[in-house]
Amino acid sequence: MPSSLSKTKNSKTAVKLVKDLLKTQKGETVAITCDNESDLDFVQAVENAAVSLDARPLVLKNFAPPYVGRAAEPYLPLDSLIGAVKESDVWIELNRKWLLYSRVYEEAMDRKRTRYMCLVGMSVDMANRCIGEVDVPKLLEFQRVLQRVTRESRSMHYTTPGGTDISFENDPKRPVLVEGDVNGPGEYMLLGQVDWAPVEETINGTIVFDGSVNPPDELGLLRGPVKMEIRNGRVKRCFGGPQAKVYEKWLRSLNDENMFILAHLSYGCNPGAKLTGNVLEDERIFGVLEWGLGNQSKTFAALDTKAISHSDGITLRPTLQANDGQVIIKDGKYVHSDLVEAAQILTRKKNR
Repeated sequence: MPSSLSKTKNSKTAVKLVKDLLKTQKGETVAITCDNESDLDFVQAVENAAVSLDARPLVLKNFAPPYVGRAAEPYLPLDSLIGAVKESDVWIELNRKWLLYSRVYEEAMDRKRTRYMCLVGMSVDMANRCIGEVDVPKLLEFQRVLQRVTRESRSMHYTTPGGTDISFENDPKRPVLVEGDVNGPGEYMLLGQVDWAPVEETINGTIVFDGSVNPPDELGLLRGPVKMEIRNGRVKRCFGGPQAKVYEKWLRSLNDENMFILAHLSYGCNPGAKLTGNVLEDERIFGVLEWGLGNQSKTFAALDTKAISHSDGITLRPTLQANDGQVIIKDGKYVHSDLVEAAQILTRKKNR
């Protein structure tokens, strides 16, 4: 049973999420979705936080389906979820098997009323480290500088000790997203991530996931590499060992060729994140790069790829160089002249 001290910490973190990040106001409706695999202690803390702000929370709990996104729909009380979520002012997704990219998500976003934050599989411990203990203004400031540096970089190339060697072009007309910076209705992710969609047909080389992959559930924390040959933004084959075979088998089992298209690329920059096997946290580890495959959010203003599901994988200790010769990350450390001091401040606070 949590101590009174830990309950107080959890409550403060939940209030920080609901009030400071999502800017919840008195009288607003707050839909909190979860499933039987969620951390229900944190669900309760978020509900209590909404009540403390005189908002009106509604907790919607379903049984966790075997899939995520559109593939989960046959296992969900879909119409009930859609009706409740799309009429809410705030939607906090704490499902372990996410509703992101399902019809619940699509109809809520099309309504253009709801401030949605995807916190899939968020636990009390993760919330305290990645929200409660983080200096949000300083982290968002760092993310905005990283956003600018990326916007100014047309061509990019990166490698990792694990074998990643990939090049691509960026389209200056496509947005670079600062996650966690909530400003009006729309889709938001946990802070500590900056992401964008490179020009898909220019992505060529090899990507090696060596941190974690999720889904499928059989992977998570990786014991061996998942290597992928990429041609024109599409996975042509997976290789590298047993876990690579598991991944390719899962991708093919969905019977959707769009699952093999690269959807986005993301920097991790949350000083509280650590490698756990939960993709929500893993893709925010300071200095990692993460690729998403499959369904692509409209917020990337790219191909708007529709796929039955989505999967994310982590590449560790990347070195990323832009077309102007400037190195943004070297061996998992932010070394660009506009980033290095702020990165040191953020990580120094983490290590105290």
